[in-house]
Amino acid sequence: MKKEIGSAFMAKLYRRPGFMIRRAHQIALALFDEAAREFGITTTQYSVLHTLRAWPDIDQVSVCNLIGLDRSTATLVLGTLERNALIERRQDPEDKRRKLLALTSQGRSLLDRASPLANSISGPMREVLSEEELEQMCTLLGRFVQAYNERVRTPLIEDFVPQAAVAPADIL
Repeated sequence: MKKEIGSAFMAKLYRRPGFMIRRAHQIALALFDEAAREFGITTTQYSVLHTLRAWPDIDQVSVCNLIGLDRSTATLVLGTLERNALIERRQDPEDKRRKLLALTSQGRSLLDRASPLANSISGPMREVLSEEELEQMCTLLGRFVQAYNERVRTPLIEDFVPQAAVAPADIL
């Protein structure tokens, strides 16, 4: 009897949207980690590398704005990427206080090899969801994120254009 009551009570938690989103995120991270093991990068590091390919020579604040990353996490991630020779920081010639970030040739090479990692997450999703269901899930999550993006400490600024950045690079 206790087990049945406990199971019914837990089922309520398991069906809560927030719980399901958190659990799906944990699973997506685990799938990425499995696929990225040989590259030794995290999802956040991958996002930073991808961003620097799209926007070379931008500063840390711009990276944070483009991917919704808090500054302290960005400092740690950028430090790791720099120590691993995947990015470089150099002084902005027009503002000596600002450091500009760019991929190194090693960083570009790793990103080229790691780019198929997105499939490591979407592949398993396609095993349980149809294309239509996956598209619907992304649309619904996108609508939710758009509606409440400003409520978080580090909102994603999708239409942000980095200061003094060159035109977006060809990311294909």
